[in-house]
Amino acid sequence: MHLPKRDVIATGLVAVAGLFYLLWAIDSALPGMGSARATGVAVLALGFAASASAVVPNFDQLLHGSKMYLVATWLIGLAAVIAGVQMLITASGAGISVVMAAMAVLWLIATGHHSLLAKTGLPPQQVIAQPR
Repeated sequence: MHLPKRDVIATGLVAVAGLFYLLWAIDSALPGMGSARATGVAVLALGFAASASAVVPNFDQLLHGSKMYLVATWLIGLAAVIAGVQMLITASGAGISVVMAAMAVLWLIATGHHSLLAKTGLPPQQVIAQPR
């Protein structure tokens, strides 16, 4: 599977976020990142950077592509934002877990979608209409 460059960058950012989360979850966080809030801020920042590298450059195509894809990713992103705010306010371990899970799911969906687009060479709105 050939990943577009933007997805390679996003994959690296999500992997680093996952590593930070894993280290925090097993009580082996890097210095200064021992709290849910500190690790959560790093995870959120990496998630925003991953989104900026993989989604923002083609946002116009996203808006004119599959509405089901747009709604599904929007709902997952909304859950991540709510959990992120809750994590920042209360230093909640559950909040950082939801943020990390949502980020992983969004990365998986976006990377699969972008790979499908790259493989077919079709505009986003035509990929969904193709018979399987």
